[in-house]
Amino acid sequence: MNPSALIGLDQRATSCATVRGVSSATPEASGLPFSALFDAKLESDREVERLRARVRDLASQVCAADERVRRSIAADLHDEAGAILTAANLAVARAEYLLPADAPAACTEALRQARECLAEVAASNHRIVEGLHAPALDDGLPAALAEWLATFGARAGLSVNLSCSVEIYAKRLPQGLSHAFFRITQEALNNVARHAHATRANVTLAADDDALTLVVEDDGIGITPVARRKAGRLGFASMRSRCEAFGGTLRVGASKTGGTCVRARLPWTAAPRAALRAVND
Repeated sequence: MNPSALIGLDQRATSCATVRGVSSATPEASGLPFSALFDAKLESDREVERLRARVRDLASQVCAADERVRRSIAADLHDEAGAILTAANLAVARAEYLLPADAPAACTEALRQARECLAEVAASNHRIVEGLHAPALDDGLPAALAEWLATFGARAGLSVNLSCSVEIYAKRLPQGLSHAFFRITQEALNNVARHAHATRANVTLAADDDALTLVVEDDGIGITPVARRKAGRLGFASMRSRCEAFGGTLRVGASKTGGTCVRARLPWTAAPRAALRAVND
């Protein structure tokens, strides 16, 4: 055979092997493409984990900002609105004192109605301030929830049952987890009172080796898929942010009674972010 033809065949074979990504030069070189793919997969996994960590950080910042806003509004309502309501009550009392004995009955009735309206506004302001303040968790999450649920149920005309597993009482929950669960319970039950037309609600706290789980169920009219997509209107965004800040999950669906079921699950291993710790201290 012509030597130049042999050279041509060898060059074509080498070219084809290179195109297929396999080099015939050495065994070590033949493994390079697979090694590159493996390295790319590792880098992709690391990038995904970095993005997840970033999402958790952003979620914790959202929660921290929410708590700061709550505290600021609570302080304004307590100090400014409270002072204005006190001044208005004093003004009505002074008007009643200066009212002549022969004043028209309509004037007396108007002042009485004004006094009643101011009392209602003052009571509403007090409830709002209480709801905005961070809960006192010195005696543990079950005790704090039981106290709040009793007041909330009476005010909302809702029968609320609280059930906690033995592990919840036995373990001292991290402050951040307790605070997150308390706020999620508040938001979920406020939704029940506003939208569900329910008569009963059940709050369940359970623990296993991996995570803590909160379930809030009601016997109301349920929630439609369209309403679930409008998460911001129903406070789901806030609840979900609190869960994401601890690497947890939030699920919203139908309950066994036909109402709505909110399930939040937060892992034990999720350490609260610095932003949340600063808020809870």
